[in-house]
Amino acid sequence: MLILTMLLSGLLCCKRQLSKEETVRELKTAMQKYLMTTSKFDSTKIKFDIEDINYFEDAQKYNCEFKVRMRLKNSIDTTGTMAATISKDFSTVKRRY
Repeated sequence: MLILTMLLSGLLCCKRQLSKEETVRELKTAMQKYLMTTSKFDSTKIKFDIEDINYFEDAQKYNCEFKVRMRLKNSIDTTGTMAATISKDFSTVKRRY
């Protein structure tokens, strides 16, 4: 019984490690969601495409730098760099620049 309890608690306590591809996908999704929900622009007129990401995994967060392409409906587009910290559960994004 003790062994079964230890195995069960071990399985419940362990967090699944994400692969590099899964981490990149989750970081891009979190940033995309942040840009679309906090943008002061009308989301029907402006589109954000995250083209590239560099990140460093810290103990409580990811420090990220994104290459973002912004497109406006009237065919104006620009590419720039944005930096943000994203929580380990991908729920909180704090943009630095």
